[in-house]
Amino acid sequence: MIRAKIAIAATIGLFFVSLCPARADDHVGVFAGGQTDFSNFVFIGATASLGPSLGNGVAVRGILDTGGYDYINSKLGAVKANFGGGELDLLYQFTHNNFWSDVGVGGNDTYTHLSPDDTANRRRGQQAEVRLSLDGGNISGPWRVDWNGFYGVRLDDYSGRLALTHALSSQWRLGAEFYAEGDPTYSLYQVGPSAGVRIGNKSEIQFSTGASWESGFTPRAYFKALIYQSF
Repeated sequence: MIRAKIAIAATIGLFFVSLCPARADDHVGVFAGGQTDFSNFVFIGATASLGPSLGNGVAVRGILDTGGYDYINSKLGAVKANFGGGELDLLYQFTHNNFWSDVGVGGNDTYTHLSPDDTANRRRGQQAEVRLSLDGGNISGPWRVDWNGFYGVRLDDYSGRLALTHALSSQWRLGAEFYAEGDPTYSLYQVGPSAGVRIGNKSEIQFSTGASWESGFTPRAYFKALIYQSF
């Protein structure tokens, strides 16, 4: 898939970009990453401040993603799904000392191709919806807590992540995370260790691995990673 190749190339490119120094008043943050468990996908995105800097006032965020997964239909047998789409959000960001958070509202548009075609799949074809999102974090001494998630008002889908890490050095932090996602047709949970490592000024790689459970499937391992850089 063309979008998958673009996202992978962008992820590699962001690694080298992350080695560049950032300005004191950052106005743009770029990120890319991926995950593998019951579904495999990659994504790229950027957040741009419309105010004095990131973390204060109004901002916009855009995301592109693509991936795929397999499932069993009682009549069709094994079905392969490939999806790709994008999202554009309007955010309000707030930062105070070691606390930061943003709330957002935006639109997500995703196309899912099914082989063989499963007309009963509610995500089949082009699906658009409004999404509400919440992201943030707080640092207290060596401890850091991060949270993020969204709720889609049309498909009634959601995701949420909560991570707690402890600084091991000026570069490394280590802890654990809990993640959940789903809609009326399925639910998925992940629990495992989470780590972050600074690789440059205002840049970090985050990764986690552990156990993943999805309704109707045997549990399996997951792995995900994200790279972030602000300018």
